[in-house]
Amino acid sequence: MQFDKETQIHILRVAGERAGGSDIAEVDQRIVQVMDMHPEFNATWEMGDMAIYPQEIDGKVINPFVHTVWHVMVDKQIHDESPEFVAEAYTRLMEEGLDSHEALHAIIGIYAEIYYSNFRKGDSFSNLDYETNLARLSVNTENPKE
Repeated sequence: MQFDKETQIHILRVAGERAGGSDIAEVDQRIVQVMDMHPEFNATWEMGDMAIYPQEIDGKVINPFVHTVWHVMVDKQIHDESPEFVAEAYTRLMEEGLDSHEALHAIIGIYAEIYYSNFRKGDSFSNLDYETNLARLSVNTENPKE
């Protein structure tokens, strides 16, 4: 998925189909799963094109469109095991006590940080940085359980 107008239209179409109870194409099931994980975004999808802008949701400013794209991208990496180290980090985080959604968000955080940092510099995405940062990611250091 890309952060482009075509993807925006696609996600909004899926949201409409989901809200209307229509059958969802298999290729769009990941998008629906993200929407199901984030019911707090439901009102945003009804805003149409305005859904692409950051919104205050549950006291946080978030862009549901960008968040959904990140979810779909990283979820695909995990399920396809490509790159393999993403699936390994996901499994490790769950073994350390995170639920699947928390583990996915932890990985998304790393991916987004690298993406935005490199994008601002005009650099391409660094899989080496991604792998290194995911290897360091741990429930014990990043999200200590009390």
